[in-house]
Formats: sequence, C-alpha cells, structure tokens
Amino acid sequence: MRKSKMAAALAAVLMIGSALTGCGNGSSGNAGTTAAPAQAATTQGQAETTAGENGAQAETAAGETSAPAEAKNYSSTFDVAGAGDVTLDVMITSLGDSDGGPYLRGVMDNYMAMYPNVKLNPVECSMNDLYTTLITQATAGTLPDIFTMTEAYSANCLEMGMSVDNMAELLGEEYMGGLMEAAVENATVDGTLVYMPWQNNITAMVYRKDLFEEKGIEIPKTWDEFLAAAKTLTEDLDGDGKTDRYGAAFAGTRNDSAESRFQTFALTYGCDFVTKNDDGTFTSGFGTEEFKNAMTSFINMAANEGVTPPGFIETGYSEAYTMIAADQACMFFSASNVLGGIYNANPDMKGKMGSFPMPVAEGVDPVTSFSSVGMTISNTCKNPEVAADFLKYMTSVENSVEWNKATCRLPVVKDALTAICEADEAYSGFADASDSAVIYPAFAGLAELRDACGECWQTVVAEGTSVDDAVANAAAKAEEVAKSYSN
Repeated sequence: MRKSKMAAALAAVLMIGSALTGCGNGSSGNAGTTAAPAQAATTQGQAETTAGENGAQAETAAGETSAPAEAKNYSSTFDVAGAGDVTLDVMITSLGDSDGGPYLRGVMDNYMAMYPNVKLNPVECSMNDLYTTLITQATAGTLPDIFTMTEAYSANCLEMGMSVDNMAELLGEEYMGGLMEAAVENATVDGTLVYMPWQNNITAMVYRKDLFEEKGIEIPKTWDEFLAAAKTLTEDLDGDGKTDRYGAAFAGTRNDSAESRFQTFALTYGCDFVTKNDDGTFTSGFGTEEFKNAMTSFINMAANEGVTPPGFIETGYSEAYTMIAADQACMFFSASNVLGGIYNANPDMKGKMGSFPMPVAEGVDPVTSFSSVGMTISNTCKNPEVAADFLKYMTSVENSVEWNKATCRLPVVKDALTAICEADEAYSGFADASDSAVIYPAFAGLAELRDACGECWQTVVAEGTSVDDAVANAAAKAEEVAKSYSN
C-alpha cells in the first residue's frame, strides 16, 4: 500500500465549503422523496428546472424541447444533439437503492429532456453481483454501454478488454482536472484510466456522538479503547435482563461489502492484503502475524465480546446501519454513505451522529483506505462520446452536491467536495481520516483475496473451525491467488 499523494489536499478540501442541508433522499431524509438534480437549468433563461414530487423534470422556455449543450453548466465537449438517435444501456449499482435509485433516474430523465435524441435505459445490478454479472455479459457479448466499476476489479476489466481504452480522452482535460488526483490514480491501471471515479469511499467510524457526550467517552484511538467504549455503550435500558443497545455493529456476511471493510480493518493492524513487488510479482500478507492478529481481533469484537447484536455472520451493511438508526447499536465503520442509510431509516438521528478516524492496533500509525466507485464505458458501445457526455453531466458539481444530499456519499469532484463537507460535523471524521488514507495496488485477484477473508471468519463463527486453521487456510489460498496473478 502507499499513502495517497492527495491526502493532505483532500483533508483541506473536505474542511472548507458551504453548508450541507441534508442527506438521504434530499433534505428531508425520508424515503421516496428525491432531491432535484440541479443540472437541468441553464444560466441564460433558455431552460429552467422545476422539481416535481418524484424528482426534477426539465422544462424549457419559449417552447423549446432542449437547450444547446454549451449552455449547460457541465464540461460538455461533444455535439450530443447532432449525434442522431442514440440508445444507451446504463447499469449503475445504485439504481436499486431506495435513495440513490430515484435520484439517478431523475438525472437520466433530465439528460433525455435536454437531448430528446438520446434514450437512456436504466439497468439494475447489485454491487455484490456486479463482477459475476460483468463476466457473464462480457463472455456473451452483452455488456451494457455504461457500467459500474471499482478498483477491486479494474485490473480484470482492463485485462479482459471490457472497457474503452481512451476513457481519459473521452472525458477531456477540463473534466479530468476537476477530479481528485488520488481518485484518478485509484482508477488507473498500468497508465490507463479504466473508469471515471465517482464516489469517494474514505472509510471512518460513524458513532452516536450524543451518547459519547452523555457518557463522557473519549474518541478511541486504538482498538482496545474502542472495545472499552463499546462495552460502556452496551446496555440493558429497560432492566429486563436483556441487552437493548449494543456498542457496535460489524458486517459479517460473505460478500464484497463486508469483506472490503475487513480489508480496511486489516490495514489498522499493519497488514497489507497484497504487495506489488518491483519485478511485477505480488506477495500476499495473509501469512503474517499482522493478518492473524487482525482476523482474531475482528472475530472477537464482532462475535465474542458481547458488544454487537447477535447474528454477526448474517449482518450485512443494511442490517448494520438499520441497527444504529433503531438505537440498537452505536458504532459502525463504513464510507460516508452510511449516514444516508441511517437518516433515511430514522431522520431523528440527524444531529446525533458523528464520525472519527479508524482506531488502530497498538504500535500502528493511523491509517485507512481510499477507494472509489465509478463508471466506465463498454468497448462495445457504439456511441462512446455520448456516453462520456452523460457521465460528465451525471457527476457535474451541481449534480454531485445533489447526489450527496440524496445519499450522503462523498464525490471525487473537488469543487463539489468543497461545497459539501465542512459544515456538517458528521463528516469531520472522514475529513480527518483522509490524511492517513492509502491506495491499494491494482491487483486482479483482489476480490478473491477478500472472499478468502469472508470464508475465514464464517468458518470460525459458523462451523467452529479454530482461528489458526482458518487463517492458515486463508493464507494458503491467498498465496495461490498472488502467484496466479504475478507476471
């Protein structure tokens, strides 16, 4: 791993800006209400946006059906209106979300209102099914024109030739210059920008700030301090002899969501999942004491210490944030979008939540992970210029700000970050954590390494396998994966 070149700059960006009015389906935080995408408006009175009950619908003045792209406030460099009839299948994993899905459909509707010659077909696919779906589609020659991509699969995407090889050129210098350099680096493999980074996934711990203050708990810097705080927060509130509120929630389902969180957890114990050597080979960190310590601690805190709700291995991301929203758990580490899930489930939690950088093991310097979710264009897309134009529109400053209001996800567009993050204290931990963020090396076997971890803790908790045996098995698998992807 390596520290992000943009760590200090990112921290500075996150600590300035204007007020954030809300997260999770707009300022109300209630499911079913969509924040209006701002981009449908023009600055010359040629068009104006009116927000309807289910999202924004673009209307134009003087009876026009669309305004020229150059009048739009985003980095459009292609004559979309002159491209003829265009149909694009757009597969975004967030389309199935209760908050992000309605918002994104509103953005797509606005783009089609600007350009009546363009038809965008939304295609749903969960993040946990993304990679297997893409392999199936690539094999069958049925890849959508635009699809979600992350650093966990970017090397595979490049190796299999799924995406265009001129993504940076299609986006253009002006647009690229507005992105966080760390995000661009994260999305680049062997000098090729594989996908357009979109969501900034700095990992930090969200927590019940009000309860910390009420009980006089200091922000934990180490995992020992975290466990002590979790024990203090674990309570029988009604005196019936049963725990009603737990100190923390851990995601333990065997999927990429939980497994990617463990990858960050392992970093806090000084363990790199994988290291790229100078000769192009890779070395797994699963055979180290740091990995064993991380897995042991993870299992103990998540399943054995009594500070988390029962059913750790059945607890996924949505179950975890729902527990916090329901006042059943107090801490959970995630990217910033978890705040949107909490607020959607219980708007009364606004003002009660905070965040702090990840705790670390004794002797380990502060550290967290930087990763990104983005979009790429298929190599089979017949209109890549139009596809790139839509992506730039979708991630413009105004739409990125509105996207944050709908989902609490942080964008990688620098001006949008400036406009979002400083005023809401719930984001302060993500800003602080950015200074110690690292970028993982591009590695085509990352998803396999993550899955070996999920299998490891699942077999210990569900089948009674010893930690030593489970870790040894994971280390053997990781070594095979590292060798198979080495040059």
